Amino acid sequence: MKKNVILLFSFFYSFSFGQKDLSGVYYGSSGGKIEIKGNEFYFIVPSYCVSVYSNDTLAKCTLKLVDFNLIELNSVPAYVIAHQGLKVEKFYDSTIKDSIKISFSIPYNWHNLEILVFTDTNKTFRLNYSSNNKELFLPRNTRTIDFSISPVMYTPHSPDGLYFGVLYYPSVEYTIENKYNHISIDIPSIDNAFFERYYIKGEYAKVSNDTIIWKGKIFIKQK
Repeated sequence: MKKNVILLFSFFYSFSFGQKDLSGVYYGSSGGKIEIKGNEFYFIVPSYCVSVYSNDTLAKCTLKLVDFNLIELNSVPAYVIAHQGLKVEKFYDSTIKDSIKISFSIPYNWHNLEILVFTDTNKTFRLNYSSNNKELFLPRNTRTIDFSISPVMYTPHSPDGLYFGVLYYPSVEYTIENKYNHISIDIPSIDNAFFERYYIKGEYAKVSNDTIIWKGKIFIKQK
């Protein structure tokens, strides 16, 4: 009988705990806020920070209750976001002589980007990507390429210089067949928010009544 009561209590506690809803808006003393909608967690900076960042929502996560006063946060990985809509097309262009053209289309225009293209000939080619500089040329005998994309300037996420984003996006390897001499690479998901966004994996925040403590800051729920 005693065992059955304990099991019943455990079931009731687990059910109640699993149904806990943290939805609402939690304000921090520094002006930022957390918005929770079901299992979605957003960190939004004050409007005056938009001169520093290109948008006000720096973190988009899912949350999961793992204890009575603890939540686990996870973001969609950066490489998953970057691959959404990514398109690589290969052409033959009769106007290109003795070289291979690699052209990029990326909507990022917050600052310039540094693109490093690595080839099977053990040579690295650098492109300072901007709205006026989107392509580079490789030797005609190049058979494979991969590349990395990084901003030329990072904006810290805290006054003491901490950064919670990704430093660069690394591509997979692409093969260039003999019949092609122009590779077009379109990455629509690397927008102005891509490198300034928090990427969080298995991070925890403490919940106590109407308060969330996250990254050493206290956020209090609006009544």
